[in-house]
Amino acid sequence: MNESINAGPVWGNVAAAKAAVDEAAGRVQTARRDFLKLFGYGSAGLVLGGLIPEAAVAAAAASGVSAANQSPYAAAFGFDPGLLYMNIGTTGASPTQVVKNAHQDYKAIAGNPTAYFFGQQVMRNTIAEGFGCDPYELVLSFNTTDGLWRIVMGIPFAPGDELITTNMEEDAGMSAYRMLADRFGVVIKTVNIPTNDAYSDAEVLARFKARHTKKTKAILFSCPIYLTGARLPAKQLCKWAAKKGIISIVDGAHLPGMVVLDLHDMGCDFFSGAGHKWQCGPGQTGFLYVRNGFDPNPQVVQRPTSDFAPFGVPSPMVGIPVPGYTNTNPLPTYYPTNTLLYGAGGILANGIRDPSHNVAAVLQLIGNGSRPTQNALVECCQMWDAWGRPAIEDYVVALAQYLRSRIVDSWGFDALSIPFAGFADASARTGLTSFNPFSPGFDYNADLTAAQSSAQGAASAAAVATLKNNYQIVIRNNSVPHTLRSNPTQNAAPGTFSAPLRISTHLFHSPADVDRVINALLEVVPHP
Repeated sequence: MNESINAGPVWGNVAAAKAAVDEAAGRVQTARRDFLKLFGYGSAGLVLGGLIPEAAVAAAAASGVSAANQSPYAAAFGFDPGLLYMNIGTTGASPTQVVKNAHQDYKAIAGNPTAYFFGQQVMRNTIAEGFGCDPYELVLSFNTTDGLWRIVMGIPFAPGDELITTNMEEDAGMSAYRMLADRFGVVIKTVNIPTNDAYSDAEVLARFKARHTKKTKAILFSCPIYLTGARLPAKQLCKWAAKKGIISIVDGAHLPGMVVLDLHDMGCDFFSGAGHKWQCGPGQTGFLYVRNGFDPNPQVVQRPTSDFAPFGVPSPMVGIPVPGYTNTNPLPTYYPTNTLLYGAGGILANGIRDPSHNVAAVLQLIGNGSRPTQNALVECCQMWDAWGRPAIEDYVVALAQYLRSRIVDSWGFDALSIPFAGFADASARTGLTSFNPFSPGFDYNADLTAAQSSAQGAASAAAVATLKNNYQIVIRNNSVPHTLRSNPTQNAAPGTFSAPLRISTHLFHSPADVDRVINALLEVVPHP
């Protein structure tokens, strides 16, 4: 056990973590009290076009009270009575008012179908500031997988090019880079992500650097890692890649809606995220970001409100604040993989880039998408922006820290996927918590035989099923190539992976919900 990390009494950690939740809830409550004022400003300033009725704002603003037994925003969501849903890492749930508005939107479309084909430029104008980017760079995609494939297939890879990735990518990322290998002869080089006390941001960065050669063309990594919840040092990795002239691709499936996201500050060339997870939008929604500038200075840019302004159609303009770029490299060549308007206005023709081009307009126009679904996603984003994304992140992280303190108190420090401290360092600023009560010694990094691995997988799956069927608590488990306790430089080989549990804490949860899942686990899984 690393005493420098885990110093301090265990019981004190639990109390301090719960106090931090109360403090974060107070900040969220402050945002709630200011909600109507802030939302009114946003409606006028960003030309929302009536996407959110005033009644929806009032209903959300009036929801919930800050207390140990209820989240400040619990009443904004409509979960089934008795259900404790803690698997937002797989999919979230939209606020009740968003669901009602989407239903009305579908009814309106049924009555007047031709009136709802477009409007995405206004949507992008509305939400881009909340993600720290230019509306010209942000596309409403179908999901993270859709975005990742549109990224990797648009980059002109050649035989022998190398791509550095990790051993803990989601299926979308793995499928994409395997296609690059099979179709274009790209060489895939893998970094093993450390777990438990073997993890540090410095170690992750060092492992990426160790895989670099003169043939490295791109890096592709998830942040956070869906298996362990570790929030990789995305800005450091992207900054290193930029210094080496390497393209950076981030699978940020879990970032939108969970934490404050500033894409220009992160410095990535490409980003793909989910709209249906922590952002709580409908299914088949996501965000695709294509860096299209390199000016380090913040500015207010004038952006059109018409989808066809980039192609010569007159349009009213609005001012959008855009932060400066930390990545000041020239823009990498990129071809659209599917669009109705390839080459229109010279945008992305032959993969050529220009910071004045509305790249998102070309990438967005791939046919008639689901306008009600996109409206609902934008509505969720507006709610988060008005409630205050920093306050939301603080609450989500504080609640996750309280959960981790309870785990440490019952199963010990070694049971967690990442190092635990009384404060949430950069890697722990996430709402995903992974721990393993099934491994020998309650050790996340325990060496396992094939037989032990198989038995652990069965026990873990049974625990998830029992929690759902007998306790109405939904979490999930994973198969993880964890770091080996016997050799911290190595990760488990296929056939000997561990099967930890993963719990998601979000805006609609409370300390009482954390206590409920921990108490149930103490009845269902092994503990000291």
